[in-house]
Amino acid sequence: MALETYAGPEETWVHQAAIRLNEGQLHRLSHWLNSAERELGTFRWYADEPADVSGESHRFAVEFANGLIGKDALKTPEP
Repeated sequence: MALETYAGPEETWVHQAAIRLNEGQLHRLSHWLNSAERELGTFRWYADEPADVSGESHRFAVEFANGLIGKDALKTPEP
């Protein structure tokens, strides 16, 4: 997916939330945008602060998801 190609409901909010969720790691951005296209409700759970879990549990879930996304990132070769 190219950057800024999400064209579904609440387009501006989704782009802003995906940028916030990627925590400065560009390779995560397309994953979060794809997630919004597949299931906006689940994406919204990660992007908002849901009332059904504690803030600590929610932060852990976002960090865990970003960790899984990071496994797909290209690694720089070691000398």
